[in-house]
Amino acid sequence: MQEELEKALAVEYAKKYCIEHGLSIEKLQMQRFALSANECCFAQPSGVKPKGLTNDKETMPKVTLIIKFVDGQLQIEETEYTVQFLKGE
Repeated sequence: MQEELEKALAVEYAKKYCIEHGLSIEKLQMQRFALSANECCFAQPSGVKPKGLTNDKETMPKVTLIIKFVDGQLQIEETEYTVQFLKGE
């Protein structure tokens, strides 16, 4: 329950950014969500099936959007995968 609430708050915070940058809020909501000490991120799950450690890197989710807490403020950062997986239609 707590993780769902944290994700909902992060999505709500990112909505304005997504609209301004042509990113899909619907696609963002479907992604995985992870929270650590001073940041959280959204990531596109990989469609690659694991084969032990032989393809471990290919099975990792691709981080698409990061929200960081820096100097008392929240900041949103894109990654090399943002446009590929979140571009609005």
